Amino acid sequence: MFNLINAFQQSVNGSHMKKFLTVLSITASMLVPSAKAIAADLETLPPPPPVEQLRPAAYDWSGAYAGAWIGSACINGSLVDHTGGGTWLNAGCGFKGGGLLGYNYQMSDFVIGAEIDAGLVSNLVSNNDPGANYTMGLDFLTSARARAGYAMDDTLFYITAGGTWAQGNINGILPFTTPNNLKAQEFGWVVGGGVEHAVTDKFRLRLEYLYTHMIDTDYNDVCCNVTVNWGGEHEFKAAAIWAF
Repeated sequence: MFNLINAFQQSVNGSHMKKFLTVLSITASMLVPSAKAIAADLETLPPPPPVEQLRPAAYDWSGAYAGAWIGSACINGSLVDHTGGGTWLNAGCGFKGGGLLGYNYQMSDFVIGAEIDAGLVSNLVSNNDPGANYTMGLDFLTSARARAGYAMDDTLFYITAGGTWAQGNINGILPFTTPNNLKAQEFGWVVGGGVEHAVTDKFRLRLEYLYTHMIDTDYNDVCCNVTVNWGGEHEFKAAAIWAF
């Protein structure tokens, strides 16, 4: 009797094991294609986008640069007419524009450099007083200046000083005399300061103030002889700069 019971149990256990192995085999056959599909999907995914290379935290101000500038200037001086007599107010405001070229060298947070600029100027003075009906401007101007400043990453605060040279032009000082146009070379010095900001690694913007003092200059020709005193020029400039 016991032998019959044991045989029956073994038969039951054997059938359960066969069923379990059958289910396991079917499940495995279903999972293999899914795994292959997932692997295929992974292979067809697009590559990740390249990592953007950000500039270093500290901007490097060293190197050459060039740019263009515009500005406005005002003078408040006098003009002495040695031919007709009289001293006249030589004051007014005008506009300037030109280009610049320079080089910086950075040491830690301190920046030193040199810069030259050149430009054209509209009439600065228009005097309608009787006996002094004239206009005065500059045919061109240029300056050579040293710069020294402190850099706060991509923003530079600086001071500047140097020499300046221009050609002055007076028109109509004696309107009924020929010639009535006088020209002379003007020389002086300039000081100022400003702030410059790096918008990108190459492109910078600048705001600048300059004070220019020209020495008294004689303008003379066969028609007349005058001495111009500038009385100091106050100038505000904006510049767009490209670093090399």
